[in-house]
Amino acid sequence: MKKMSWRKRLFYSYIFIGVIPLLVLGAFFYYGNRMTERKELEKSNSAMLSQVLQKLDYVTEKMNSAAYHFSGSEIEEQLNDVRYERAEIDEGLVASQLMTYSEIVGDTENDVKPILYLRGDKSVYTMDGKIPYSEFEKDMNQYGDLNEASFFGTINSVKDDRSLKIGEGKRAGEESSIVYFLYPIPYMNNIPIATIGFGFDSDSLNALIKTYYTADSAIYIFNERYLTLFQCGQENCSGLSRKALDDLAIKYRRTGGKLVEERVDGGSFIIMREISANSGLSVVSITDSKKFYQSSSEFASWYIFLIAVLFIGGILLSLVLSQSNYKPIQKLVQKIVDQDTMADQEQQGINEFEIITNKWADVQNKNEELSALLNRQRPMVVASCLRRILKGKFKTSEEMEATLKSANINLSYRYNFVILLPIPVEDSFEEDKNLRIMTVLAGFMQPFIHVYGLDMLKDNGIAVIVNCEERTAGEKNVDIRLSVADHLCRELETRHEISIPFYIGRIYEDVMDINRSFLESAAIASDYHMLGNQKVILFEEIGYEEQNIQYPILEQALFIQCLKQANEEAALKALDNMIGEIEPLKSFVITQCLCFDIINITIKTLDQLKGFELKNVDLKKLITFKSLPEFREKMAGLTIEMCRQFAEFKDSRNNERRSEILDYVNCHYGDSSMGLESVADEFGVSSNYLSRFFKQETGCSFIQYVTMIRMDRARELLVNSNKQIKEIVAEIGYIDVANFVRKFKGYEGVTPGQYREKMRI
Repeated sequence: MKKMSWRKRLFYSYIFIGVIPLLVLGAFFYYGNRMTERKELEKSNSAMLSQVLQKLDYVTEKMNSAAYHFSGSEIEEQLNDVRYERAEIDEGLVASQLMTYSEIVGDTENDVKPILYLRGDKSVYTMDGKIPYSEFEKDMNQYGDLNEASFFGTINSVKDDRSLKIGEGKRAGEESSIVYFLYPIPYMNNIPIATIGFGFDSDSLNALIKTYYTADSAIYIFNERYLTLFQCGQENCSGLSRKALDDLAIKYRRTGGKLVEERVDGGSFIIMREISANSGLSVVSITDSKKFYQSSSEFASWYIFLIAVLFIGGILLSLVLSQSNYKPIQKLVQKIVDQDTMADQEQQGINEFEIITNKWADVQNKNEELSALLNRQRPMVVASCLRRILKGKFKTSEEMEATLKSANINLSYRYNFVILLPIPVEDSFEEDKNLRIMTVLAGFMQPFIHVYGLDMLKDNGIAVIVNCEERTAGEKNVDIRLSVADHLCRELETRHEISIPFYIGRIYEDVMDINRSFLESAAIASDYHMLGNQKVILFEEIGYEEQNIQYPILEQALFIQCLKQANEEAALKALDNMIGEIEPLKSFVITQCLCFDIINITIKTLDQLKGFELKNVDLKKLITFKSLPEFREKMAGLTIEMCRQFAEFKDSRNNERRSEILDYVNCHYGDSSMGLESVADEFGVSSNYLSRFFKQETGCSFIQYVTMIRMDRARELLVNSNKQIKEIVAEIGYIDVANFVRKFKGYEGVTPGQYREKMRI
């Protein structure tokens, strides 16, 4: 068994003696601080909830006082006259008194909606005057059905103070309700003749709660009979459904301590309960434990930073000490390496060091050769893997993970998206500009972000796969896509004076959807003029330019791009999304028009595919559908056939062009005027495209490829012919003999004449 080296022994001993105890003590201290902070947060949130209940008690006490006051007022005497003698009541006096109570009970006159009802009557008195009960009932319909809440029966029969909730209606797109606190008039009398009520709508109660309770919690208010009067803030507990929250609040409305922690559906929640001894009201709050114990203190961050600094310092100090103490052993090893004779080493009794040294040298040499080979091949492996990801060639996530691991590509963070840097074919980019962009991408360094760039030869651009941990960045929560694009844009402009637009697809959690984000960015590139001259364009922004579209413009652009990419699976998915938006429509005429629009964009896309002709497909049959399912079936068949034929067309065209270009170069390498520009002009492509084509197809540049062919022919002529060197130079396409001799010696290590003599021996 191989023993551990002395340097490692020394290093680990310093780690165990100094660094690990420091980390343990730091962890204990940090844990104690966090526990204390948790207690303070519990006290703070509990105090806020108590303030809410105290405010409710205060309002309830003022309503009780108002009921007592009304029972002793002259209006109460008029109510008796109205009831028994049919006398007229002073409506202005009642409205004025109700408005006074509204101002006393609420912070403003709009917070409270007081009413007065004479039992057996068909009218209700409000701050606006006397109105029929039917009109009052109609006004209350914005909150809910009064009959469902038994409101009429309650105000005719209530003998003691009672609270009542009305409705969960829809108002302005939000949930709303109103809570009435009802008191018999005369108050505390066995034979009441009227009922006075104070109404608080959901906006008033929500404002009251937010004034005193600032935590992100779901709040429930229960009356003395433990019936729900009001609830708000359910959106703060996104991990639970509305029903689960209601059940949890009902469970703890009577029992449980003031603070209880419970796990529900895999999440942890803190439940606090406060009960009033005066009004009988109870308030229950439910908070996600992560939000409940979230602290604004910077102590934890600074403390962790300090521990990290001490830890790194301890490791560096351990390295320095271990290296210093290892020097005597290192000198001995170096002395053994420098020895040439076995006898001296055997006399010293350290023959095993000689074996280790030789073995290490052999392994090191082989390792360097293997590393050099891997380094030459790794960019091609990584590029191939990234290209398969972008094209959606992986069938399963397991297959993708295995390939990523073999290519040493790390996509372990949660979110993924693709940035496309378009390179127009007509743009006169110098040959190394793509290399500059790739260099900037390779040097991208930000925490919790991985960036991988790929030169997409056939798509005229550079695709950038970004893998990140968060969807936002910075204190202002800027979209992570804008943050990354802004950083890259500044790097390109500052370091290389390169200014190009950034087209960015949507963010996805599943790595299998990276292909979808790429197609979205490519869709922007094909129609980027819609958004003007923006520097950074998000896929979502395409939809902002089309306000009258009847189905998602994003899915339309994605469908077009999928057809151009011959991506059958993604195209069918985009088609289903468009048709899914049409299905809810009840008008067949509108549905038919939208279907014709889908057919139109498909035919338009087909016309844009230059040189491609769809065969054995009758497009006229598409317009003969009688139902949406029939249209879906026909359109899906067209999509599948179109993607299949176009994929075969692209493969055939690419293979033909590849063969033509390579055959042309192989036949005309002897022409001294042949260069990158002339070959590009011959085939009607840009020099930039041709240069990237050679790098992708042959693994070397155009000049390297031509030089390799010429050198192969030169070696053949030197060995198999008696031609003079200057004749060989002219035949293989060189003009300057000295230049040829210099390049030949660089390849073979000898001059052409020496090579001929060597090979003919």
